[in-house]
Amino acid sequence: PFLFTLCLSFSRVSLIGGLKMNVMKLYNWGKLFFDERYYNALKNTLLIVGIGVSVQYLLGLVLAILLNKKTIIKGRAFFRVLFILPMTFSPVAVGYIWRMLFHVTRGPVNDILVKFGLAPVNWTGNSLTAIYSIILIDIWHWTPLIFLVLLAALQAIPLEIFEAAEIDGASEWGKFRFIIFPMLIPFSVALILLRVIEGLKIIDKIYVLTAGGPGISTESITLYAYNKGLVSFDLAYGATISISLLVMLIVICVLFLFILSKFRIS
Repeated sequence: PFLFTLCLSFSRVSLIGGLKMNVMKLYNWGKLFFDERYYNALKNTLLIVGIGVSVQYLLGLVLAILLNKKTIIKGRAFFRVLFILPMTFSPVAVGYIWRMLFHVTRGPVNDILVKFGLAPVNWTGNSLTAIYSIILIDIWHWTPLIFLVLLAALQAIPLEIFEAAEIDGASEWGKFRFIIFPMLIPFSVALILLRVIEGLKIIDKIYVLTAGGPGISTESITLYAYNKGLVSFDLAYGATISISLLVMLIVICVLFLFILSKFRIS
């Protein structure tokens, strides 16, 4: 399938009278280079990944630290279960849940705003709010994964290290800066890599919530490839968009694995 997709990206395809491929060398890649819609999809995708993954990591780290301390929050077992529940839903189910919540006239989110004297918001029908609504949903859905892994990593740190730091007079900030965070770096890099890869491929939530609209204001690279290849039947150009995403993923993975190798724990 990969080799067939790669060949498609260097071809022109006709579906009339059966599948016919004509080699056009770099035609599709040249078209991609000057495609403004592609750059719009790339911008949307990078915005979702950049903001979404950053907030997911920060929230997951804060929640993991809070839930790791017995003296800060009581009933930690309950909150652990509560925090990981969103992760158990499929992306399509998450999209449908939030589409109902964000409904302009019947959604509970706008109902709450009206009760506080605020005007209802067209969350998915406005080009400005739609993209940030998707980011918010992605944060809600995947922060539990970051929280769960970092909490497990925190609980794996030997208590003797903290006891020695307390004897030396280390503050809470000092323990976080010189003990906790450095020991979490390998796990953090791996988590961020996984989330970046998944974020760059996002399509399901967007398709269910906005279908890339209004207009193309929330269209991601994967959704654009789908629209071109399987809706407009331009299979060659859809394959080209997919291969371009693969190239980006490879570059990002190489960079992240290089960083991870610098902090590898023996």
